Amino acid sequence: MSAAKNVVITGVGRDRVGIVAELSRILYVMGCNLLDSSMTLLRGEFAVILMAQLPEGESLESLHGKLDGIREKLDMNVYVRELTDEELRESEAEEDSQGEACIISVYGADKPGIVYGITDLLASLKVNLTDVETKKTGGAKPIFMMVLEVTLPASMTEADLKKALTDKASALGVDLSVQPVEYMEI
Repeated sequence: MSAAKNVVITGVGRDRVGIVAELSRILYVMGCNLLDSSMTLLRGEFAVILMAQLPEGESLESLHGKLDGIREKLDMNVYVRELTDEELRESEAEEDSQGEACIISVYGADKPGIVYGITDLLASLKVNLTDVETKKTGGAKPIFMMVLEVTLPASMTEADLKKALTDKASALGVDLSVQPVEYMEI
């Protein structure tokens, strides 16, 4: 009997009703535990990335076979990658060593270079991006919006981050705010 395997499944395709239901049905029927997921719709294209644990006895080949039906039925590109035990340990250790979580909101006139300018600075500060969403509004003067969820290095505070981003926001001609992430207690 084989041990449980952890996998990352990614998929992209034209949006249609039932994509999430079909993917989750396959995982449920196989007895998989859905660990983490992120799904979004971008101008008619649906993208999904999820992490699941296959139960003991289920193989990657079986998962691939079941996902082949999704690929055809929903006309999606779907990929599966097994995570090694080392990758899992590294990601868990990384999560334990990270500092404060913050939300950065960026607004300004739409122009090239905003995403690069902000993310390049964050990378140089060793700030980890955990989620990024961008949107351009219509109209005669389009407005660009970007919301980033980040995790600071353990040695950095929210105030340090705000200070570091002030000059960059000014140079890019955007308004920027930084707020701590507040988690709900369940």
